[in-house]
Amino acid sequence: MPGVREPVLDRHVDVAQLWQLASEAARKGEKWGQRKKSVSDAMVTYYAQLRRDRRGAKRWVAEVVDLLGYFDLSADWRAVEKGLQILDQADGDVTGAGAELQRLEVVPASSTKNSLFKSA
Repeated sequence: MPGVREPVLDRHVDVAQLWQLASEAARKGEKWGQRKKSVSDAMVTYYAQLRRDRRGAKRWVAEVVDLLGYFDLSADWRAVEKGLQILDQADGDVTGAGAELQRLEVVPASSTKNSLFKSA
């Protein structure tokens, strides 16, 4: 059914592995746009390994990459896991999830959805 959002986090998602792939990818590229593309490509590959319905891939990857952008490379994967949980509770509202992460002081108040890519 179109419009049904699949959760970004389920029992098949290994957040430690996801964050390791993302943070390694964020170190690639000279410009922040290239780093964001590297992270996006890594998440596409990770999503394919989950063997989920491919129709949901684009949305899943976009939401995850935007949420990961709020973190910096020093973040612990457990903080990332908390962010993914908040994103699911917010029904995919990345901006709202980012604001909640700031409110809970999981990420700095100055974080944006591109902080990861600009700080790498």
